Amino acid sequence: MKKIIALLFAIALTLSFISGLFAQNVAPKDIHLPNQEEVNRQIFDKVYSAVKDDASLPMPELVVKIAKQFLGTQYIWASLETEPEQLQVYLDKTDCILFVELSSCFALTVKGYEIVQAGDGEHFCLRDEPSVRKAEPSYETLCNNIRNMRYRLGKVEDYTSRIHYTSEWILQNQTNGIVREFSREIGEQFDQPFFYMSTHTDTYVQLKNNPDRQARIKSMEKHIEAQTPYFYVSQANLRKPEVISQIHSGDIIAFISPRDGLDLAHVAIACEDEKGEMHFIHASYGKKKVVFESESLADYATNGIRVCRYNPAL
Repeated sequence: MKKIIALLFAIALTLSFISGLFAQNVAPKDIHLPNQEEVNRQIFDKVYSAVKDDASLPMPELVVKIAKQFLGTQYIWASLETEPEQLQVYLDKTDCILFVELSSCFALTVKGYEIVQAGDGEHFCLRDEPSVRKAEPSYETLCNNIRNMRYRLGKVEDYTSRIHYTSEWILQNQTNGIVREFSREIGEQFDQPFFYMSTHTDTYVQLKNNPDRQARIKSMEKHIEAQTPYFYVSQANLRKPEVISQIHSGDIIAFISPRDGLDLAHVAIACEDEKGEMHFIHASYGKKKVVFESESLADYATNGIRVCRYNPAL
């Protein structure tokens, strides 16, 4: 008994010593603290191993399978806000758009595709063939795909080069042939203004007291506002069987924002439950993690939605 007590006491002293070092932001030389890239690569290897044999699945099915691998992942807000601007990739934490972006890019990577920019940033179109090239599935390919989805023309320059309005994200990915907006086929036309960022510059650190960036954001808002018409599906119509039945698992769901001048407030991946009712997987702000939403899509979508579908050629 005395030996056990002595052993426990020694362990307690050791843990106390290590805790004290961490409290001083000093790690013992024999303890390795993994950096973000190491964490990312470990998660990439784990998820890739779980889904690599499913590369031939249709894109929507593969995206859902990958999204489920990230259930429980921590929700974090504003993780990209660094100055100067640089590509930030996190596989251990996410927000709503980063989760959809990660699931999409991971699926492309598993299929051995890397996005190639097809547009010029000024002219958007609906492209039938995906603008991709073959690439070895790897963590580097995943990062390249994320950069090409997240930044205008895939170029990381400054804060304004990152795509901030989800509508522009959709437009660029349509031009690259990755998705098409299905809202046009099942929804109704509506007026979508864009002015939230340019009229709330004090809430954005990178825009506050920076007239040049403010001007570029305002110009971008005018440009995407001109890409009319915009379509959405109302909550009332989502309750109609003939409408909700046209939304499929794996579709990208973008929820209309209640804020004036802001297009979309949340993004998710549609997914049926075991009874065939349409729900979705998302990075939930309220639950602070990635979850399969218990509330149905029709009940959740108070302000209506827009729907994007992956290119069947992928």
